[in-house]
Amino acid sequence: MINYIKIKKSINTIVLLVSVFVLSIFTTACDYEFELPEAGSIADETPPVANFTASQNEVDFLKYNFSNLSTSATTFAWDFGDGNSSTELDGENTYSAEGTYTVSLTASDALGVTSTFSEDITIVEPDEPDVPDPILINSVFDKLPKSSGSDCSCSAWINKSIGDQGESSSGNGGSDNVVKLDNNEPDHLYQEFEVVPNSDYTIEIVTSFKNSENGSFPSMLELRVLAGVGYTSGYTPTYYTDTVDFPQDDFGYASISQVEDAANNLLVETQDNPNDDGYITYTYTFNAGANDSVALFIRGIGGPATGGGGGDFGYNSGDEEIRVDTVTITAIN
Repeated sequence: MINYIKIKKSINTIVLLVSVFVLSIFTTACDYEFELPEAGSIADETPPVANFTASQNEVDFLKYNFSNLSTSATTFAWDFGDGNSSTELDGENTYSAEGTYTVSLTASDALGVTSTFSEDITIVEPDEPDVPDPILINSVFDKLPKSSGSDCSCSAWINKSIGDQGESSSGNGGSDNVVKLDNNEPDHLYQEFEVVPNSDYTIEIVTSFKNSENGSFPSMLELRVLAGVGYTSGYTPTYYTDTVDFPQDDFGYASISQVEDAANNLLVETQDNPNDDGYITYTYTFNAGANDSVALFIRGIGGPATGGGGGDFGYNSGDEEIRVDTVTITAIN
């Protein structure tokens, strides 16, 4: 009778020996080490990606703001390249000097995976922007409409508190293209305009005098730049763009005493009659000082303080008529 129990044991012994032999071959031929994953772990399918943009502050060129554009990250480490660092979401740093700095952002996720992005920034103090030229309305004295009354070359240039308006006239090769300051009248020109404090400006004015009458009161042209700090208390200038919108009164300067106060004057220039009735260009310069607004005041002087053919403002032009063709004001950059 066949002993099946013995046969089964023999087969099991053979299988065991074969398994040991095969395992021994693989172990000898391949010297591998494996780290088995922790139980239940999964691969990081969304690792962090660090990224940012940099922008220079418009007021302080040494200050930079950094916008964090990183993805799949929970913590951040900024290195601003000058020894300063931060762990905030967005970075901000004020550098001490011009130069090139390497800024780095390391972004990490909850699994400890990290990503680093770096970018060089070069800090250079920007050039000062050019000071703009002031805007004068009707600076060529065309005959234009005004808020009331007939069209006039003086439109946009009237301040009835400190003088009579000039009149339209023709000259320098044109028609109704100059403003006339009559002899023996307190005629004037006045306009307020915006300036940049502590900036320098050039004034060019083209004028003509009638030939000298050789009388007792030769005409002179006076030009003043009046400081905005001298405006009537509580006054705020309005810069109109159309001659018809300009009022003819109630400006920042409301009296001749206010005009002639030395503390209110940034520039005072006087033109004598050159005894040449041609049109001559005169050039002056002034500094705006602490003002962001000034007024240009031009008048004929030389005549008796009272009387004459106009209002009583305490001044009059002399014996000769004066004509003003253009006024140009430019910033010196």
